[in-house]
Amino acid sequence: MAFEARYGTVPAAPTPRDRWLARDKARHVVFSGLWTLSTQYVLVNKADWSQGDALPASIASAATVGVLKELYDASQITGTASGKDLVADAVGIGLAVGIITL
Repeated sequence: MAFEARYGTVPAAPTPRDRWLARDKARHVVFSGLWTLSTQYVLVNKADWSQGDALPASIASAATVGVLKELYDASQITGTASGKDLVADAVGIGLAVGIITL
């Protein structure tokens, strides 16, 4: 409180390092991959879409969720968006596309 009265603001807490090899990145890979696979499954097997028509929608939905998650993180007081998280999302989506197109 004294710091705030004297300097007008409270210094931000240091942000943790955003490491490439971290549990958070693994979660992004897994989540985006599973989102893509499950969306593809629902569109093809439940909504009777063709594989070719469903794939762009599956990719777009997973990418949209990843971007919205980073926008949410950026809107938080102590949060920051992470480009590395988006790369991990893209890796998960790419792995799912590889599985789908086998």
